[in-house]
Amino acid sequence: MKQNSHYSEALAYLRDYCLRHGRLMHFSAGDIFETEGAAARLFGYIESGSFRYLVRNYEGGESTVETVAAGDLAGDLVGCYPYCLDGDGDAAPVTIRADKPATVYVVNGADLEEHYRQSQAAERMGRGYMAYRLEQVKSRIIARYKQKGGIGITDI
Repeated sequence: MKQNSHYSEALAYLRDYCLRHGRLMHFSAGDIFETEGAAARLFGYIESGSFRYLVRNYEGGESTVETVAAGDLAGDLVGCYPYCLDGDGDAAPVTIRADKPATVYVVNGADLEEHYRQSQAAERMGRGYMAYRLEQVKSRIIARYKQKGGIGITDI
């Protein structure tokens, strides 16, 4: 997906915020960052390693929705954004699990939301990141429709 400068600026801002305010945490392969259905509270910058975003499929197993890793152009941020921003912890729509050992600068989503409230420029960066994530989802859905056999609306 092509990145515009506003997206790039928002991604860089959030990476920097996590580096300045985050707590360095280490995850082993298989460790859970967030759990589907539980309160989403965390957001972070992946310094090393990778994570899979997983959902329960109709057969009761898990399906990978996305993989994010350190060094990805835009995939080095991890968390159930914007669900993690609510101080009450909105339910995470996915489970995020370390795919391999990972090091992450983790911030509390409610603290990030409070930061947005104190600065219009920061809030603009948060909106920019949300727009970027929505564009990623839209691109994945379109790509799945273009695959041989496509998908039906019930598959989304």
